[in-house]
Amino acid sequence: MTIFLGAVDDDTGILYTLEAMASLQGWEMKTTTRAGEALDWIRKDLVDMLLVDFHMPGMSGLEVIREARKISSETVLLVLTVEESPELAESLHMAGADDFITKPLRLADFTSRIALHAELGRYRREGRRDHPRKGLSEVIARKVLEIVSSGGNPTDVRTVAEKAGISYPSAHRYLEFLVSKGSIAKKSLNVDGRPGRPRSIYHLPLKDAPRE
Repeated sequence: MTIFLGAVDDDTGILYTLEAMASLQGWEMKTTTRAGEALDWIRKDLVDMLLVDFHMPGMSGLEVIREARKISSETVLLVLTVEESPELAESLHMAGADDFITKPLRLADFTSRIALHAELGRYRREGRRDHPRKGLSEVIARKVLEIVSSGGNPTDVRTVAEKAGISYPSAHRYLEFLVSKGSIAKKSLNVDGRPGRPRSIYHLPLKDAPRE
């Protein structure tokens, strides 16, 4: 089962270790040292789970958890910490965290906790109104969303089909699904200004579009 993980930590060594452990399990892992980027993953629904370092400069781990939970009630939030105490566990729970993983990181503990909480995330997502319709894969839906998000410029169905490795009709279905849930926007253009059947292009909503 593919699990989409995200991790934010100011220690790049920890991020490297997380990437290596996730790779051993066949899980997809995004990493960053910037809290804002991690929160953007949640806004765009690119991760099932976010791992957050408790002690970070600038925006603390607790603040990241609070903001992440405001954005999404479905994303599983796990805290990376060297501390273990009932008081810490209570504060993390109150902020919106689902669990914590202690440092130093151990492969067995990491994999078991991720696998356990993947079930929790799936249960939450299956109850959402915007869960992929029957016949659509959430894995491919995320891939299509990343293709549209990464270009910076509007893209069409044919381009998405080629990059995602899926048929033209399938690419169209996924794009229309993402439009219906508000993840991307659609615009119709007349080719070369001529009347007739318009060409549809897809892009991030204006509020998410990259600034020049």
